[in-house]
Formats: sequence, C-alpha cells, structure tokens
Amino acid sequence: MIAVLRRASAAAKCVFAVSVSAYAFYCEDWRLLLGLILLLCGLLIASRTWDRIVWLALGVCLASMPTLLALFILGGVEKAHGWREGLRLGLAWLAVFELRLLVMLLADILVVKWTTFSDLLLSLRALRLPGQVVLFFSTLVTLLPSIFSLASHVVEVQRCRGFDPKKLRNPKNFLPLFVPVFLAQMRRSTELALSLELRGISGAPPARVAHLALGVGDGIFLVASVAVWFLGRGF
Repeated sequence: MIAVLRRASAAAKCVFAVSVSAYAFYCEDWRLLLGLILLLCGLLIASRTWDRIVWLALGVCLASMPTLLALFILGGVEKAHGWREGLRLGLAWLAVFELRLLVMLLADILVVKWTTFSDLLLSLRALRLPGQVVLFFSTLVTLLPSIFSLASHVVEVQRCRGFDPKKLRNPKNFLPLFVPVFLAQMRRSTELALSLELRGISGAPPARVAHLALGVGDGIFLVASVAVWFLGRGF
C-alpha cells in the first residue's frame, strides 16, 4: 500500500496535503486533529522517511510554545471574565493551534519526502497551469523542508564549533543559526534558478506537455482529500 501511494502523481499528493491542511484550520475538535497527526506520522514511519527533518519540525513547534503560550493566555484572559476561565481558554486555543500547525507541517513534509522536485514540476505542468504558478507552488511546497534540512546541518556544524543547541531556547541566540541558514537558502535559490534555466524550464508555457496518468494511488489520495471533510460533523 505504501509503495502504491508513493507512486502516485505529485498533483494528487499536493491536493491531499492542501485539503488536509485546509481542514485542519477548519476543524475545532482536537481529537480529529490528533488523529490526522497520527495518520501522517504513521505514513512517514511506514515509508521509512521519518528522519531528522521531521524531528526538527517537531522541535520548532515545541520551541515556539512559550511565546505562543503567553500570547494565547493574554488573549484568553482578555476574552473571558476571569483569569481562571481565561487561562483555560488560552490553553485550549494553544493546543488547537499547535495541532493545526503540526498537521500542516507533516502534510508538507510527506509530499516532499514522497516526491522529487522534477516529478512535482512535471505533474503540475501536466495540469496546464501557468508556468509562473507551477514554479511558485513547487518552490513553496519544498521551502519549509529544505529550510529544516539546512537548519539541521547548520546546527551540527555549529555544535562542532562548540555551540550548545540548548541555547536556542533563548531567541537572542538564534543569530548563529539564522544567518547561515539565510545565506545558504539564498545560494540554493540562485542555484535552483540557474538549474531550471539550463533545463529549459521557465515561466513561459511549455511547447509540449505530457499527459497526467492517474493510478490507484492517485485515486486513494483524491478520495481521502474529499473524505477528510466528512470527519466528525464534516460540513
């Protein structure tokens, strides 16, 4: 089953990821959001694509919790009549927000782990989308996982130089991590633009477009994209 899903077209995987992410920000039930997270984690583990990048994404969510906790509690206290009720309301908001963020990150990572950049470009161009849309969407999908991968590499390099990753709990210590990641991402963008230009891929409409062949895996992803909206009370 996992092999069938991995062979699905990039377009079907992107539709599934967009649908799941959109539903996550529509759903208010934390149990359904937790179920989606377990499903995505199970797919990553079963396909043996759970690696350091996924752990880093989870670490980013955990590292953002203190700041978000303060913001949501302040918002809950302002919304509620008492501080106890405001505290409970703020914690509930924070839990749902973090679960939604995890669903979006895991869905994005799943698409990137199961799809090469070339397959993503070819599948989107087969849909006869404008060239600018294809380049923008394909780059956007791979942006977060590539940043996490670069950040993981930079952390290892900085650790060899004596940097303690535990210092990242303090936001003022992000500079030794942010600057190398930013510069590396700028260099990667330049190399990606040059590579696409050398391959003849630009924003112009392609002269010849391959047809998108749908298989069993595509059908499963498309059905799941619709079925996810019927979880709980659905519409």
